[in-house]
Amino acid sequence: MKRPLNPQDLSTLQRTYLFAGLSEELFAEAVRHSYALRLDAGQPVFREGDLAEAFYWVQEGLIRLSRVSPQGEEKVIDLIGPKHFFAEAALFMGKRFPVDASAQTQTRLIVIDGANFKTWLAQDAERCFRLIGGISARLHSLVNEIDRLTLMKGADRLMQYLLDHSEPDESGRTVVDLIAPKQVIASRIGIKPETLSRLLHKLVDLGYIEQHGQQVWITRQGLEIPLEDPI
Repeated sequence: MKRPLNPQDLSTLQRTYLFAGLSEELFAEAVRHSYALRLDAGQPVFREGDLAEAFYWVQEGLIRLSRVSPQGEEKVIDLIGPKHFFAEAALFMGKRFPVDASAQTQTRLIVIDGANFKTWLAQDAERCFRLIGGISARLHSLVNEIDRLTLMKGADRLMQYLLDHSEPDESGRTVVDLIAPKQVIASRIGIKPETLSRLLHKLVDLGYIEQHGQQVWITRQGLEIPLEDPI
């Protein structure tokens, strides 16, 4: 359901790389026609092939980006958590979305209207350079992720996933909430769900993590984990 942006939404957006440093007037112009959208788990944001008419900021929850193979199997491309944009590249390339996007959990998005934002960008080249810098950083991150998926063993890829999705808790410990189902996480890092369960147990046994239900505490952060199976 669509809702107007509240003061916290506006404050959060204004601190992002796209809008940081803008005057109040310029910022208001850039996010004009933007709105908040709340989604239930499983609800789609867009489908592969839809026209790219907006991009999104995850304020709360988790978004799953995926594609379906010719064999009918879903491959999770990315899991987008809070404090991240997604779909901006498709918008600025003027194309259709190349993946499906849906809410993995109850999610709240900020939707930035594409037509208004592109009009705002066209008024000042400096705004375009700022955007290019942000998208380039995101592309560099994705390239590194591809390297990790192709060069790392399964245990190392899992540990890297946990590190990428971790935050310090109130006591300062590094914690991960496994809000995505195991089959989704397994698809994301390129292993089978049963392998994921086995690797989580191995990491616990080796002292890299402690697991309590859906919450994981990271106790050691080194990679190249010496497991018996070269998975």
